[in-house]
Amino acid sequence: MMVTFGVFMTEAILYYNLSAQKSTPKQERKLMLPPPVDLLKIAAIVAVFSVINGAIIGAIEKK
Repeated sequence: MMVTFGVFMTEAILYYNLSAQKSTPKQERKLMLPPPVDLLKIAAIVAVFSVINGAIIGAIEKK
């Protein structure tokens, strides 16, 4: 589950940066972490979906 969380969290932060810097010229773009409150919200959502993903994989492997 931790690997899934890490991959999903990386993806979420990349999408955050794409959205947050949409109007920034390409030369001025840089990767950044969201503000702490937003980062916690993103992490909570990612954690929920990581658990769901693990449960689905576990159920499929049992069959």
